[in-house]
Amino acid sequence: MSARRIALVCMTPKPDTDEHGPLRLPSYGIHRILAATMADPGLSSAKVSLIDAGGPDPDAYMSAIEQIDPDLIGFSIYVWSTPCLVEVARRVKRRRPETLIVFGGPSARTALFDLPAYAPASAYLDAVVSVDGEAIFPEIARLPALTRDALSAVPGIYVATPGGTGWKHTGHRPAMASLDDIPSPFQLGLMPAQSVAYLETYRGCPLGCRFCEWGAKETSKAVFSTDYIARELEAFAEYGAPAVFLLDAGLNLNAQGFRNLVAADARVGMLRSTKFWAEIYPTLVRDEHLEFLSRVGPSYLGVGLQSLDERVLALHDRPFDRGRFERNMRALASVTTPELQIIFALPGDSPDGFRQTLEYARSFGVAVRAYHCLVLPDALMTRGRPEWRMRYDPATLAMIECDGWTPEEVTAMREELARETGKSNGHSGNYWWSFPPAR
Repeated sequence: MSARRIALVCMTPKPDTDEHGPLRLPSYGIHRILAATMADPGLSSAKVSLIDAGGPDPDAYMSAIEQIDPDLIGFSIYVWSTPCLVEVARRVKRRRPETLIVFGGPSARTALFDLPAYAPASAYLDAVVSVDGEAIFPEIARLPALTRDALSAVPGIYVATPGGTGWKHTGHRPAMASLDDIPSPFQLGLMPAQSVAYLETYRGCPLGCRFCEWGAKETSKAVFSTDYIARELEAFAEYGAPAVFLLDAGLNLNAQGFRNLVAADARVGMLRSTKFWAEIYPTLVRDEHLEFLSRVGPSYLGVGLQSLDERVLALHDRPFDRGRFERNMRALASVTTPELQIIFALPGDSPDGFRQTLEYARSFGVAVRAYHCLVLPDALMTRGRPEWRMRYDPATLAMIECDGWTPEEVTAMREELARETGKSNGHSGNYWWSFPPAR
């Protein structure tokens, strides 16, 4: 058998503002798959290429794919890249029907591909990987035959059935027992130098908030070890990373993961000399977290409030203790510079309710970021309630209307936030508006 030709495809968008300066933020998920594929002994003879056009240009992607002439293509999709990369896959299947196409990434879910804008998925993809892509994709690449029928031997994936009639799940796949077995693109020298570094200490989330994808994943107690994290930090230093982005659902949502991070940082000392970006769950802040944050001095610390209305938060299975939240916010503000995050157009909320949330968030004297609610595949798209009557854009997944919000009110709130951030000398993107600390 001749050497397999494998293409890994993603789209890394340019930042929609220069808020953090001219930093490079390469797609991390696709580099994880690249590292796992290149480190697999069974694929040592494979020719693996990464394609990233950096923008929605199907012609550029097709040109690169045709030059590689791949037997297997892995697409990694996010909200911003889904329309373009689905179009690329459609073109590939029309021109090269024998090419096996696998989709993965945060937006690669059967619920999304079943939307009218993307159905029938069987016309352009063969399988969807929603868990443990680093283990599954190399297993697919090692199959004796790269056919849709052969995919049945790989547990944990969804295979598209002919004629757009549905999906075949290939069976349960246990969560990875040791996350340390996942090859690191940083340690293997596969990431662009002097770009933002991405760090994980665990995966999943113990919470299950309906508006968020994190809690929908199978929760595992596995964490990355202190030694693994230390090797990552050492690799970041060698790369000259200007910032480290902690990808965990929250700095304080996995006690062992946090302890391993603290121990690794104490050994390497890298985080003190670079920007550190992280999220933290406000009601679980403890002295150990405050001490760590005061030592490393994060340049960005996101704190999720989402809504002030306890009724709305209860609808979305979001725990909230206002007294503890306020105490911990004051404690965080005393050692670092947090940013409060809120969401408008949440089902069950209202424009007036959101304005009260915004006023409350700004009263803490910290930066506040408002997000337009997105109907994400593992979140509201599959866990929303029928009575919420949600309607959303299939390309951007932005909420158009829902219980408590008319289309006109959603549009008016976007315009209102644009005006208010402008008056405050804040920043904004396509679906977020950031207010500086109120004076």
